[in-house]
Amino acid sequence: MDVFYEESSISSDITKGTKKYMILNILSIIFLVLGVFSIIMLLSIDIAFLVLGILQSVMFFGFWFLFRKWKMRYNLSYDYAFVSGELRIAKVFNINKRKLLTRFDCEEIIQVGDVDNPSYDRFAADPTVKVVLCTSNFEPAEGKFFMYILANNDGRKLYVLECREELLVNILKFAKRGVLESDYVMQEKKQKNV
Repeated sequence: MDVFYEESSISSDITKGTKKYMILNILSIIFLVLGVFSIIMLLSIDIAFLVLGILQSVMFFGFWFLFRKWKMRYNLSYDYAFVSGELRIAKVFNINKRKLLTRFDCEEIIQVGDVDNPSYDRFAADPTVKVVLCTSNFEPAEGKFFMYILANNDGRKLYVLECREELLVNILKFAKRGVLESDYVMQEKKQKNV
């Protein structure tokens, strides 16, 4: 039985993130052009200004590198793809550039549950567990919740995903028995109690 399920966690403030990304992208391009221009100028200047020109070129390329890295923090979303027992988590920059963060089989999952439950706090406080946030939002989007997955994936890691309960259901079809936290409450019931 093959199962394919894909979901995305998109930033709730995408317009603001897009604007910041574009500004930083333009600034990084400007400093790249200035860096290249300063190197061209170095080739035509005598030795006296060589040191100043080198410092200027290093500064421009430094700003280009800084803005290039800084812009990756904005307009960021995450994709979760579940394919027959394997979960793939990818980071998406500016909607068009993807970077695979991790992939692991359901057999590597130790526990899965809701971030609102006390078991998440216990795992997050453990110094042997590395917390990996796979969402850019502080509040889940409508119809979604924050789910955690504790997996033995290159060490114990606690992944926090913003997803619908359907992803959890598909994971449970392939995971070992007992990986769902004991005090888990279905999201539909949880919404009725609020």
